[in-house]
Amino acid sequence: MTLAYSLGVILLLWVTYDLFSGSAWLHRKFYRAQEPLAYWSTMLLWLLVAASCFFWEF
Repeated sequence: MTLAYSLGVILLLWVTYDLFSGSAWLHRKFYRAQEPLAYWSTMLLWLLVAASCFFWEF
């Protein structure tokens, strides 16, 4: 298991946790109920970063 693959799995677990908790971190905490656009944008960003770990070796 490479470092990139391990990081991808960890980030996917983090995204899953954030989906259930209703909050996500970027440079500050975003709450789904208060700022839905910022929350979903942050979730999409983390999901893309996690997915990129499976396709890009470093």
